[in-house]
Amino acid sequence: MNCTANWHRPSRQSARGFTLVELLVVIAIIGILVALLLPAIQAAREAARRSQCVNNEKQIGTALLNYESTYKKLPAGRHGCDGAIEPGVSGCEVVASVERSAMSAFVKLLPFLEEQALFDLLDLSDDGKIIWPITIGDDSSGSDYTIWATPEIQQALNNRPGVFGCPSSDSSPVTESRRYDNAEFRPATGDYALCMGHRGPSWDRDFYAVKTDNSGIFFYIREIKLNQVTDGTSHTFFGGEVLDSHTIDSSNIWSRAERHLDSMRTADNPVNTPAGPEYRDFYRYHRKTESPDRPYFAMGAFGSRHPRGANFVFADGRVEFISEDIDLDTYFAYASRATEEIDDKYAPHL
Repeated sequence: MNCTANWHRPSRQSARGFTLVELLVVIAIIGILVALLLPAIQAAREAARRSQCVNNEKQIGTALLNYESTYKKLPAGRHGCDGAIEPGVSGCEVVASVERSAMSAFVKLLPFLEEQALFDLLDLSDDGKIIWPITIGDDSSGSDYTIWATPEIQQALNNRPGVFGCPSSDSSPVTESRRYDNAEFRPATGDYALCMGHRGPSWDRDFYAVKTDNSGIFFYIREIKLNQVTDGTSHTFFGGEVLDSHTIDSSNIWSRAERHLDSMRTADNPVNTPAGPEYRDFYRYHRKTESPDRPYFAMGAFGSRHPRGANFVFADGRVEFISEDIDLDTYFAYASRATEEIDDKYAPHL
């Protein structure tokens, strides 16, 4: 008889597995560890997203400085004027509507952002036209856009270069405005805007101070030189982040420019001031009927999904996080290219 035959037979003790209680304890421990680690993981992800936003703004700041170095002036925030003619401002004379463009400064920056191919698609200068011409009349069918924006141009305007998008933003990549319902491609949004100055919706119907004579660097038609930034480039905004770019109240189409909205914001309302009709009684706003949409209520504010503030790029190319609790006089001063310009008075609110 072989006495070693049972040596390798597993005993009842060694075959015993986890009890239900032990398994539940292990699961509970894992759950606690995940709960402890999740905020740290989320914080790390937001830090990475915020870092990308900062890098994007640095690229935009560098592009603006390279543009200024090339042309000895910065691009106008908006290429032309609109239906409200500003007397005495060169370039705002009554001309053909196709020559009065709402094109933003971001379009002019494309060659300096390694986006020459996209710029070439939008550059119609050979036949005397420029994108986003101001058409005459209010055509709610959307043909105002489709008359000049061929499917090829629409597709180009539907393209958002990566440098214009912040990973932390929850804005849709294209506008939701019904103005473009009949378009084959909707215009793309962006998460950054240039600073017009501190004159915002509080000036209400005073188009002159807001549009062509604001206190910052970027506004309608006028091109500012760096030597006109008497506050110093390290104390003056180029621009910053914006919220809800796809909405009618905070529209931010990167290729188009309009006061308090597309590509152009002010410091009149604090950082992260929400836009929309539900906030109209609490903040200074600009209201306008935008057929076929409802009236919009634009606050013209900068903002972001980063906690309690937003990133701004300064005229020296650096990027700094500005708290939503910043002293408003300091905020106005950052938005203005010259200290004395923030001492002017509000126009009567209509």
